[in-house]
Amino acid sequence: MPKRSVLIVESIPLKEGPTEGDVLSKILEMASYDYFELHTVTNKNDLLSMLEDRQFMKRFRIVHLSGHGDEEEPNFLLPRGCVHASEFPEACFRNRTVCLSACTLGRSAFVRPFLEATGARFVIGPRRAVYLADAALFFMTFYYWTNRRRLGIEASYNRAVKSAARGDFQLWVP
Repeated sequence: MPKRSVLIVESIPLKEGPTEGDVLSKILEMASYDYFELHTVTNKNDLLSMLEDRQFMKRFRIVHLSGHGDEEEPNFLLPRGCVHASEFPEACFRNRTVCLSACTLGRSAFVRPFLEATGARFVIGPRRAVYLADAALFFMTFYYWTNRRRLGIEASYNRAVKSAARGDFQLWVP
């Protein structure tokens, strides 16, 4: 199987209507991009099991976690449960870029322990609440520059920031 670049992990309940992961994957599919794979998870065990599968994860250089962020506690919310930053498998994102498309998870209260636990090379996430359309626009722009134009992560992030997306996205570099 050819190496894929982007793993999109969708964890927003289907009852909420269109999800960002679904929107992103449909746009990427229409554009004939063959560098993404979409997976849906509903609970902590499914998510952590996927991330612990080193053989599966080695196919991706970017992991896009689409979900909700807990504004009270810095947690990644799932339809059934949540994951604190320190609960992600050790070094599961070593030398990878992680896009946290979940409201408020781009803040230091989540990102600092997340970086320490996962070994991510870069983390991108919104520091405040963000609408689905803004997140989709931001990340589509980011993926266009990283995968089609072959720019580096920082340059692609800077181009995406200049898009019309609102959301106060932050790039973290350890």
